[in-house]
Amino acid sequence: MAEGTASAEEINNWKNSDRTSLYSSFNEADVQAIVPWKRELENQILVKKFITRVEKGDYYQDALQVFGDAGINADQYHLLMEAAKNSEFSTRIRIYYDLSRFMKREHCVFEGNSYDKLESLCFQTIQDVIYENGASMIKKDNSFKIALDEVNVALPVRVNWGGGWTDTPPHCNEKGGVVLNAAIKLKGILPVQVCVRRLYELHVEFESEDIGVFGTVETVQEIQNCHDPFDSFALHKAALIACGIIPIEGDYDLKEILKNLGGGIYLSTQVKGVPKGSGLGTSSILSGACVKGIFDFLGQDISDGELYEIVLCMEQIMSTGGGWQDQVGGITPGIKYITTEPGISQEINVNTMKLKPEVLQELQDRFALIYTGQRRLARNLLRDVVGGYLGGRPESVEALHKMSRMAALMKFELERGDIEEFCRLLNEHWELSKKLDSGSTNTCIDQIFMACEDLIDARFISGAGGGGFLQVILKKGIKRDQLRQRLYGVFQDSGVDVWDCEILV
Repeated sequence: MAEGTASAEEINNWKNSDRTSLYSSFNEADVQAIVPWKRELENQILVKKFITRVEKGDYYQDALQVFGDAGINADQYHLLMEAAKNSEFSTRIRIYYDLSRFMKREHCVFEGNSYDKLESLCFQTIQDVIYENGASMIKKDNSFKIALDEVNVALPVRVNWGGGWTDTPPHCNEKGGVVLNAAIKLKGILPVQVCVRRLYELHVEFESEDIGVFGTVETVQEIQNCHDPFDSFALHKAALIACGIIPIEGDYDLKEILKNLGGGIYLSTQVKGVPKGSGLGTSSILSGACVKGIFDFLGQDISDGELYEIVLCMEQIMSTGGGWQDQVGGITPGIKYITTEPGISQEINVNTMKLKPEVLQELQDRFALIYTGQRRLARNLLRDVVGGYLGGRPESVEALHKMSRMAALMKFELERGDIEEFCRLLNEHWELSKKLDSGSTNTCIDQIFMACEDLIDARFISGAGGGGFLQVILKKGIKRDQLRQRLYGVFQDSGVDVWDCEILV
């Protein structure tokens, strides 16, 4: 009408329409409906602000301050759970984790769920995403035929020097991983051993020689069930699936598969002479030995890159939750600088270092492994360390960031032949490891290091620490026998001892 384009009918309708004054509209307002509407709007705003802080990587305790002293209520919990379902991977797992921390702190339950249900949902989500990625990469190959009657594979163990934990999901998926490690012989042997043999019976036999367990499998379904961590043959089953012999899912006849293959399969594993909980990566290296043995058995040539990829798939479908550095450390000889870029699918890049002969010899002479005589018992280790990262704990985030840099600096110092600077970095990494996980050391470990303080220039743990083996770099001129005698004089027959080892190049 203001523009003069309205018709006479439109003008008449406007004149005859009902009108309400501001006073009348106020009196007619549904006040009871406004209160819950305002409450719902406030909840939505608070939830959005919280998620924004989570996405920024704020420490969960700081992010939770968004909700004030009252904390999270049932309506906000429901909104957060709905938001999590529609969020991308990194945000989703952090919503679950941060909620679990609040619920644990406040001893509260929402919709019948306690904090441990939310914590489990967080880690199950990580496992599911990693598993789906691994499963999608596995391709069954019907053309495989048995080429050799028997294959035996022996691999070294690994020692980790720089970047430990950066290879663990979801850190490696979000930030990439950077690791420096080395393959070693132990007491003159390659202790991780696998045997694959043709059977004339059309079934599969599994054996784990070091724990004395043997079993026979007659169906595909038994092999497909490879996700139980308490199953002695979970690794054996996952190897056959990851190598493409057994389909990851579906109803198939095992006898038909084996008949087409040319016989049954006997798969045996053992870790010879290495105590459980050693920290030397034996479980994952066994995975690598199985894959290598199976492909040799089938007469298939595969590159190291393909081998890493298949072993990574195998670890993923077993849902172990661990990283990739152990298997690479044992599959490939030498001292290795290993990296990956961010992404759910991890492409492993391995740079085998070439040290000057005199530098390598000095490292061989001064490197020593000490067995603590004890095994770490920490069921929640992975959850504790990964949880610190997920929850944005400043000490955890900072330690992981510095560990990545430390691995690169160690590589640089070794390549230029500066063992003393490498020792300094190893000691600095040890301090970072303790910040990341206080359980990486204990009274026994501290006493061992104190007992030989004047004989060593560097100290470190193997794996996650808390037991198993310790690593030291001896002072120039100090021999392993001197270290052995010192430790025996202090610890007698407690099991603390220096083990013969050799960096495998």
